[in-house]
Amino acid sequence: MKKNPERFISPKANTEFDVTRAKIIIGDFLSRFEEPCTATELREILTVNENVIGYFTYVDAYDQMLDNKMISVGENGIVRLTETGRELLPELLELSSEKLRDRALASAESYFCEKKTRRDTDVRLIEKDGSYAAVCECFDNGTVLMRITLWYPDMEKADFIRSLMNADPVGIYCSVFDRLLRKTLGLVELSPQSAIDENMLDAVQSYASNQPESENRCESKALDKGFEVDCKCFGDETLLMELDVFAPDEQQAGFICQKLTQDKLIYSVVTRLVLQNLSKNEM
Repeated sequence: MKKNPERFISPKANTEFDVTRAKIIIGDFLSRFEEPCTATELREILTVNENVIGYFTYVDAYDQMLDNKMISVGENGIVRLTETGRELLPELLELSSEKLRDRALASAESYFCEKKTRRDTDVRLIEKDGSYAAVCECFDNGTVLMRITLWYPDMEKADFIRSLMNADPVGIYCSVFDRLLRKTLGLVELSPQSAIDENMLDAVQSYASNQPESENRCESKALDKGFEVDCKCFGDETLLMELDVFAPDEQQAGFICQKLTQDKLIYSVVTRLVLQNLSKNEM
């Protein structure tokens, strides 16, 4: 087959370099990244997650590569570099920096890690008897590792907490579990990003400060595999939080149950840990 590097070059003079470089990045990525990507995933990896390529430049480059048979899309939506594309790619790699091509791979790793995280978590808002709660669940192969349910008398506070949980649910899970294993945690100072953040932060902290300690009622129950510890935290008989934690055996379930029963500050600590997600959240 006759090689024709010009087929990689954009016909538009005003975007020739950018589109050419985008084609090289797309081609290099498809040749090196081992996990198959759909057209949607490829676009998000290269234009959204780390903004490796500008969106419109990417669209121009992608369409030209399809037209020139540099890439193909299978019936399952997977994008692949064709033999033509593989032959042309080595001759043009020097037109794009290695650092930028490596950033595309890093973006893909981050994208699929985030995708797995979202598949293994569920964050939502619920309502019951006129009260509202933000719920955060973390799973492992269908087993709920931890479920945090924070209750509020109005929807605005609950939805604010839900948005913060959604910023890093796995991080919250790890921090809360750390609390179960040791007495103290390093709780950072909160830095609101906007007036809306500051108002909601003050409202939630004020609500939590009215219940500096909680009365915790905990019980352990056996599952098909392992145990679940259910802890309900009350302040003046008002349900503030439900914390459900998975334990692999009866001994650990007993330890967690005892720890939660005695930890009168667990509600305020969990609230604080969720609020620390304020700096990570994109509202």
